[in-house]
Amino acid sequence: MNETEYELFFNQIYAEYHRAIYAYILGRVNNKEVAKDLLQDTFLRAWHHIHVGYELGMQQSRYWLFKMTKNLIIDYYRRKATRNHVVDKLKLESVFKQHHDPSPEETYDITNHLRRVDEVIQQLPEQLRSVLIMYVVGNMNSSEIGEWLDIPAGTVRYRLSMARKRLMNNKMLQDDLEMGGGR
Repeated sequence: MNETEYELFFNQIYAEYHRAIYAYILGRVNNKEVAKDLLQDTFLRAWHHIHVGYELGMQQSRYWLFKMTKNLIIDYYRRKATRNHVVDKLKLESVFKQHHDPSPEETYDITNHLRRVDEVIQQLPEQLRSVLIMYVVGNMNSSEIGEWLDIPAGTVRYRLSMARKRLMNNKMLQDDLEMGGGR
């Protein structure tokens, strides 16, 4: 196909679906500016892969666009969770330093413990890690997570339970706590 046909098709899908996609995003992020950014990202990604949408046709492109949008929203929450985790960690360190000036040994122990907890979380399978982060850091409930991941809320609760059990049963963290690293 030539560039003009792709451009016409892109303009058609944008005109037809941009309002619905914006409403979908806004309902999930509850922030107009973020929703506008994600809408722009969706259609930018659609433009880069317009040949796929063109082959699907107008009706099937709707599902394609919404799937892309859903993935971008999930990516947004993952980035936000990571960013919030780092900010919370820095705030905790700041508060801790204000109330207690730890010795170099204590600082080393605390830093190592936080690093090990992070390593253990990163070792969890993606399906467990993602629900745990969305629940703890994203402050989402099992229904919301299930909606995002397109799985039943019961499955989310099961995965959260499994993630917690793996963290609690992790030998590295147990050893660390027994040695006093979790002060």
